[in-house]
Amino acid sequence: MKPIIFSILIIYIALLSIFIPKVTHKGVYQSIYQTYEQYIINANRTVPKPTHKNKQIQSKNSNNSITRGNIMSEHQENPKTQDNNNLDTDNYNKIREDIRSILQKGVSKAYQAVDNLKVQTYWQIGERIVREELEHKSRADYGKHLIESLATDLGLSKVNLHYIVRFYTIYPIIQTVSEQLSWSHLILLIYIENKTKRKFYEQQSIQNIWSVRQLKKQIRNDLYSHSKTDETLTVRPRPVKPIQPEHIFKDTYNFDFLTLDENHTETDLETELIKHTEKLLVEFGSDFSISGRQKKIMIDNQLHKVDLEFYHRGLPCIVLVDLKIGRFKSEYVGQMNKYLNWYKEHKRYSWEKAPIGIIICRYKGIEEIHYALGGIKNSIFVAEYKTRLPKADKIKIL
Repeated sequence: MKPIIFSILIIYIALLSIFIPKVTHKGVYQSIYQTYEQYIINANRTVPKPTHKNKQIQSKNSNNSITRGNIMSEHQENPKTQDNNNLDTDNYNKIREDIRSILQKGVSKAYQAVDNLKVQTYWQIGERIVREELEHKSRADYGKHLIESLATDLGLSKVNLHYIVRFYTIYPIIQTVSEQLSWSHLILLIYIENKTKRKFYEQQSIQNIWSVRQLKKQIRNDLYSHSKTDETLTVRPRPVKPIQPEHIFKDTYNFDFLTLDENHTETDLETELIKHTEKLLVEFGSDFSISGRQKKIMIDNQLHKVDLEFYHRGLPCIVLVDLKIGRFKSEYVGQMNKYLNWYKEHKRYSWEKAPIGIIICRYKGIEEIHYALGGIKNSIFVAEYKTRLPKADKIKIL
């Protein structure tokens, strides 16, 4: 079955689930998805190497050519390549991966198209309900009774109808809703009252390609308050222009994925972060990559080491990270400034911006940071880190 047929079936099921809600299509949808998943698995299989069994029955009058009956029986699902030695293995593997990628992208676009259709449909429903409520605004509780009646007659969830109505009131102009945000993302966003804050999370979700779970976690951790943000934010289409460092770094980094003792050392912290590289990069944000740890610097025959070296593609520049387990001290700035100057002279390419440093410590004082960074030409940021608290049964009462 071709990928386009899967896409059509998925869209058809989505339309049914929207407009005929009393019918349960979850099982059918899952069946289609599982069928496609098996399709992908079959595509992932490598080319079978020729065996002696394939070549045992050959026609004596065909110059040792292999007939179709010798290769494939009536009970085999897929025909095998007649002579795999005729294939360039490297080229075949490449074209197979290319086609697999096209298939997966096609289905992904189909899913997104279905969700966009759902969002537009819900917006229209919300507009119609709100219009009806406004026409009867003089009647108390009219909206409540309207929702209850629609839920009963159409088989819709009252909760979902409330989502739909609120969605329309928050986004009265459908064109302002990004197609990159799913309905599940929007359900979380519509309950953020502050418009600037909501715009911030919209932008971050799109740029970082957050899943619904990641968005929920960042809202719960109050990323907005911990980030250096402007009063007005706009969602920028890709490709984006180089962004400013103050929009990249946070005031507080949440390392709740680490399991550390209260008396952990800087080495313990660094080691645990490297063990959880994927989660660390998610916490830092999109466009970050890790270049290394304990990077050596030689100054006046003295060996120095930088805890972590990152690279940010959007700035673009090297980012040096210095990990400290205690309270921020002003001497940390001098050390970081020295590292940045060395990197600027020895490591920076001509097309890169000057390297940036970030000192991540357990606690920081606002005034201490203000005076320590005063007059420093290099870009140095200071942030705190938080770790997961120990479980109650592990806390000992002294």
